Amino acid sequence: MLNISLSVLFLTIAIAVVLALIVAGAAVALARWDNRSAAGAIIMGSVAFAGTLTLAFLLLSLVLGAGT
Repeated sequence: MLNISLSVLFLTIAIAVVLALIVAGAAVALARWDNRSAAGAIIMGSVAFAGTLTLAFLLLSLVLGAGT
């Protein structure tokens, strides 16, 4: 495992959450622009948020596990 400080780890997680929120907001805006229902837009935003966060944590675990 790479030797990084705990604050850098928390900062990386915070950046991943912010990126996921931006992607989710863009998905909701795109769904509303495409005249989808509000419920459909919320579902699209939720899926985009979960998918982006999952990919970010998978990438983070890949980077942290690369040193072993």
